[in-house]
Amino acid sequence: MKQEPSYIIASIYVDLSRPISRYSSYRDTDYAKQILKSQLTSLAIQFASNHSLDGIDEFMGRFHFELPPEPPTNYRQEAEDDAANLVLEYFMDEIVDQLIDKGEASADINNDYDNGDGIFHEVITDRSYHMTEAAELLSQLYEYAEEDAGLWEGETDVDRIAEIQAAYTYGNAVWDEFDTLIMNINSLDIDDIKFETAIKCLGLKPDDLDDYEKMEELIETAEETCVEYEENLRERLIEEIKNFWE
Repeated sequence: MKQEPSYIIASIYVDLSRPISRYSSYRDTDYAKQILKSQLTSLAIQFASNHSLDGIDEFMGRFHFELPPEPPTNYRQEAEDDAANLVLEYFMDEIVDQLIDKGEASADINNDYDNGDGIFHEVITDRSYHMTEAAELLSQLYEYAEEDAGLWEGETDVDRIAEIQAAYTYGNAVWDEFDTLIMNINSLDIDDIKFETAIKCLGLKPDDLDDYEKMEELIETAEETCVEYEENLRERLIEEIKNFWE
């Protein structure tokens, strides 16, 4: 989206022979505002009299418009967003499988997810950074700084070394955030979710629960007799995981 100028640097000489300099919304220059208002009023009167835009064009030609500097990228927030994206877009099915089969999900992307290492490298690590971006990233994510000099062994260009270190530092930050997300996901009470899904799937009422001495027995019955149980369970788990971002 196009960014509108938020302030104006002007160099305008008025009839009083006093320049309006660096007039902006960030400075309390009431006197300059009054002079500018006087000029605009004069231009309005001239236009009403001769219907010519020449005076206005000349007036505007003396302005120099600038955009405020772009704020630095918030790499910490980007790391959080990218970790969430890994969960929601790349590993959701496997996370759900692990929750159902083992009761908890793994944070080991390299070994417990299909092509996890390749996905992480392609989506997260394999990014290019300009020197200024690398410096900003390393400043913000200093606690995740990559210290394995072997990753840039043989590289002599200082800027290139910083860019490589930044790429792996960002990967470390995303990995740490992913680990936190998995820890949160593992806080879900999987047995309770399975139990509630089994009750719903079997169409049971609270009074019917007296027929089952153990939760495991009811869940096993649902697994064996309710064809929608597994699908319903997966949908419920996905919903619970997505709730962490709502």
